[in-house]
Amino acid sequence: MKTYKEIPSLLSKVLLGTLSEEEAHVLRQWREESSENERLYESVMNAEYMVQKSREVANVDIVNGYMNVVQKRKRNARVRRIHRIVSIAAGVVLPLLAVVLWYGARQKLGDVPEQVTSVIRHGEVKAELVLADGTTRILSSRVTDSLFVQQGVSIVVQNQGVSYQGDSSVVEERYNILRVPRGGEYSITLSDGTIVYLNSESELRYPVNFVGRDRRVYLSGEAYFDVTQNKEHPFIVEMKNSVVRVLGTSFDVRAYADEDEVLTTLVQGVVRFSAGKESVVLEPGKQAILDKLGQIETREVDTYLYTAWKEGVFAFKKQRLEEIMKVVARWYDVNVFWENISQKEVTFTGKMKRYDDFSKVVEMLEMTGNTEFVVRENNIFIREK
Repeated sequence: MKTYKEIPSLLSKVLLGTLSEEEAHVLRQWREESSENERLYESVMNAEYMVQKSREVANVDIVNGYMNVVQKRKRNARVRRIHRIVSIAAGVVLPLLAVVLWYGARQKLGDVPEQVTSVIRHGEVKAELVLADGTTRILSSRVTDSLFVQQGVSIVVQNQGVSYQGDSSVVEERYNILRVPRGGEYSITLSDGTIVYLNSESELRYPVNFVGRDRRVYLSGEAYFDVTQNKEHPFIVEMKNSVVRVLGTSFDVRAYADEDEVLTTLVQGVVRFSAGKESVVLEPGKQAILDKLGQIETREVDTYLYTAWKEGVFAFKKQRLEEIMKVVARWYDVNVFWENISQKEVTFTGKMKRYDDFSKVVEMLEMTGNTEFVVRENNIFIREK
């Protein structure tokens, strides 16, 4: 990129349809330099937003508005949104409007209110372990290399999770419970070697040591299972009026009490998903959906969208904002209020890091064009701009 000042001019030419092939190449290179550049481009070039702004009845002179934005930017002061734009000849409005929105968007990306980052924090590695005798232990990334024994089984607590090293001679089946609160995540290695990653606001009830033919656990919330293969002892996950039976496989299960659907997404292997008298066999890349009426539907999905959380990423593809905010609220432990119900239907496509500050999430989601987030302590109010 030759100069940073070159970008607003190129955006204006895009709007006027006068961008040359060489200039298009320069703009494309700039967009590909970083995700922030791409977000800025999408914000300024949002057609619906541009039309809305250009049609509003104006009380502000666009040229003076532009000069004020530039002057405020030089002083590193916060830039207020330009609420009204004069609708005049396209040859004048579009170039200036692009520049005004460009500087407004840049300042907005670098100037999210301090209350967001100071009050709302991302989730962390934490959980509560409830032993069979009722004893509880608080687990976190700060609790490392702890070892204790229960029912002949060694339980090792490390900074990222807890693991059970079983004793095959034990014949009594006793259950422990691992609870992950809102704003938390945790992993557990069961006595058979199966690894379970629990998402926020989830609970897993499991035997200290598997006894009998089946390896059975009970889940509420969301978890990713990497099951150790054992054809003689099928692995079974029970949750919310449904059951998943596997031999050895990797899959994600989502069964939150406050959601109408239960989702089982298969990454590899084979599973049978059952609910009542209905059942389906899933192949990799397929998902089973149990609705509130007890009916099962299957569909082909991009499994990454349903398992990215395990890798520290939020990934969405044309997903409704209402669904996205349920995921976000659990991780950041916030309350969501809808001032405009219509905003629930806004869709979003993109990826965000789970361990980013909440301000980053706000920046990304507000790129949808006409959605605004107002943060008051741990309460998020969503409305139309």
